[in-house]
Amino acid sequence: MEYKVVESSEIVSCFDDDRYVLVVKKDGDVVGLNFMQGCDSDSLEVFKEQYSDIDYALTDFYNAIKPYLGGASELDRINQAMWAYFEFRNLIDTRKYNNK
Repeated sequence: MEYKVVESSEIVSCFDDDRYVLVVKKDGDVVGLNFMQGCDSDSLEVFKEQYSDIDYALTDFYNAIKPYLGGASELDRINQAMWAYFEFRNLIDTRKYNNK
């Protein structure tokens, strides 16, 4: 008998990147991402309560750039995209609020 996971949702602790990551997949494709910096035992419940919704802008960003990312695993590529997205958002916020 053959089995296929059609939809999954998991929370992954990425200690090297100091974050929790929500990864939602449908038919093997990433359809939802979210993350929270700070990866310790006390923050897992905060993550579950406040970051369980999909960040669609982040998800779209990841899906747009994933062909250009390296890394040994999908999670490595997701973390690369999250760092890039974080920097991208910081640049926008800096220009928006510190424009001289």
